[in-house]
This record gives sequence, structure tokens and C-alpha cells, in this order.
Amino acid sequence: SGGKMSRERLTVLVGGKASGTEKLPLLVIGKYRNSRCFKNVKTYPLDYKANKKFWMTSVLFEDYVRKFDRKFFAKKRKLILFIDKCTALSDLPNLKAVNLLFLPPNTTAKL
Repeated sequence: SGGKMSRERLTVLVGGKASGTEKLPLLVIGKYRNSRCFKNVKTYPLDYKANKKFWMTSVLFEDYVRKFDRKFFAKKRKLILFIDKCTALSDLPNLKAVNLLFLPPNTTAKL
């Protein structure tokens, strides 16, 4: 008691097969481009992006999805991403291997 709560935040995108046999790399969105927590780390099993408000933006979302579209298309595989609908996330044209399925409003609270 008596201390201030930290205002540090992160956004984390998690994806994988329902069976748990395959996981997509985490997408972590933090505030700083060169976060101190990665100072002496050469590689890490996640994609880290910076945004002043720690939010998923339409640009970050599109970059992430298109990366997996290229990867899965090259392997001749298909991928469905179930996405919580928010204003930053919209359907992306010309995806070859990824199908985006946007959940109805208020669905994630019931999952």
C-alpha cells in the first residue's frame, strides 16, 4: 500500500492449433522500439513491435497476417484466424492462405 500502480502495458497476440501441436510466434506490442528487457538478447521466439499506446494498429495487424499468409502459402497450407472485432482490425484483401473470421461483438467475453 502507499505505492503507485505501474502504468506499463503490453498487447499480446497469441495463435495456434486447437490441438496445441502448432503455435504461431507471439506478437508482443510494447511502448518502446528498443525495450530494455531485450537489451542483451540476440534472438527471441516472438515478434516485438512498438506503439506509443501499446495497441494493435491496422498496420501492425496487416504486417503480421501477411507474413503468415506468405509462410503458409509457400507450404501449401491453409490457416483460419479467429479475430475479435475491433476498429483497428479489418478484412484484408488478396490473402492466399489465410482466412480471417471475425467474431460477433461481445463473443470473446463468453469464450
